[in-house]
Amino acid sequence: MNKSLYFMFTAASFALLVCAPGRLAYGIILIVEMNLLAVSASAFHSFMKRFDLGDLQDILTLAVIVSATILYRQIVILFSPVIALNLGFVMYMPAVSVFLLGNVFGNEPLPPLDFLMQSLKFSAFALAFFLLRDILGYGTISFPAPWGIKEAYLFNSYSTSFLAFFASIPGSLLLTIFCMAGLLCVQYKMNIIEKSGEEDGDN
Repeated sequence: MNKSLYFMFTAASFALLVCAPGRLAYGIILIVEMNLLAVSASAFHSFMKRFDLGDLQDILTLAVIVSATILYRQIVILFSPVIALNLGFVMYMPAVSVFLLGNVFGNEPLPPLDFLMQSLKFSAFALAFFLLRDILGYGTISFPAPWGIKEAYLFNSYSTSFLAFFASIPGSLLLTIFCMAGLLCVQYKMNIIEKSGEEDGDN
């Protein structure tokens, strides 16, 4: 993970993960939304490049992202009004993450396939993050359901109530910082190994 990718992960994480409720069920809803937005925004932007519309192209792409977000929110409301109510404004955060992940706007946005790969990489990280918060904070693994969320209990969370901190926004922020620090340490060690390999090759 290079520096730009690391900071992209950090920005997208703070935009989406910190504000969202600490449940895997909500995370699944948000991650599906983010990937749908990534595909639609990148494909639309690439298609509109053929017409050389200049700044209007970015405005139209933004309109597509907003429209797709509103449409997806209505679908979630039809599926589960409880989930839509609990998520609230957080359902608009994937649009911010899409902007940060793929550099959709600008003269040289990521190609659709590369953009999707970046989105899928972040999705794997985000789902693991939501799963960790769900287990630590509530002792459960949850999934979306028409009546709200369906829970599979792993242990009694009352016996480990101190872990409920990680289900809160401050806990999510702290956990995000730990994860980002871990990724940075891994990248640092990989850089050392890579430099050692290059030096051995030169010798």
